[in-house]
Amino acid sequence: MSLRTMARGLVKGVTWKNPVVNLAVHAVDPIDSIARRIGGRSHLPPYSIRARSVGIRNDIGGSEFVQVGQRMGDLLRTYAGLTPESKVLEIGCGCGRNAFALASHLNDGNYTGMDIEQVALAGARSNRLLRAKGFQFDFLDVRNDAYNPTGRYLATEYVLPYADQSFDIVFMVSVFTHMLTGEVRNYVRQIARVLKPGGRCFFTAFLRDGRDDRQFPFRAEEHSYANQAIPGIAVAYSLAFLAATFAGSGMKLSAGPVWGTAHHDALQTRDQDIVVFSK
Repeated sequence: MSLRTMARGLVKGVTWKNPVVNLAVHAVDPIDSIARRIGGRSHLPPYSIRARSVGIRNDIGGSEFVQVGQRMGDLLRTYAGLTPESKVLEIGCGCGRNAFALASHLNDGNYTGMDIEQVALAGARSNRLLRAKGFQFDFLDVRNDAYNPTGRYLATEYVLPYADQSFDIVFMVSVFTHMLTGEVRNYVRQIARVLKPGGRCFFTAFLRDGRDDRQFPFRAEEHSYANQAIPGIAVAYSLAFLAATFAGSGMKLSAGPVWGTAHHDALQTRDQDIVVFSK
């Protein structure tokens, strides 16, 4: 039985916040440290930090952590035109899974990451490899019941702390999948503002198009959701809504949708659908 399966049996929602799961995750750290050293991945954060960022999974030694990050780098090159010279912003960077993958591709100082979970973010900030690359990690102080309940700002009001036209690429992995209609609308406006002309926004999402309505049976405004008690656990949107929202900020669909494996299983969040809009 995998760690993820055991965790699901203990708690719903953010698994590592359960005291029993949290204790078990930290107990794995010494074994993970040995496995990372043997595998040449000592530079990665410990298992307990990775779990806060990418969830509970059977990934002792971090090989899957590295592979998923590398796959994201490949996708950014293919669909968002990523080059070493690209100025990149990742919203929802966690402990740096994608930053590690991009460290071997981007020029020094060309990556900025943001996240609302401070322990994972601190893991990225303190990492020697990422610091040597001049990568920047900023606290996204947005209120979130699961990760940042005392956050200063509402997602519907938040202003990205960057100047207009600062980035070539803004990307998000499983961010809109936890945001409601008004929050998405505000983030789109902010993303369009900080992108340079010709810049691209790459993100993963649950698209309603072609899905079984039973996957996301509840509806409010423009979003559908899977869990009535906790709407933000898994949220889906139509491509038409996303296209209209980005169009309102001067952006158009430039790639996708690329259908992920999650299109057939609302509980499977590893491979969501991919969409890219350009300014």
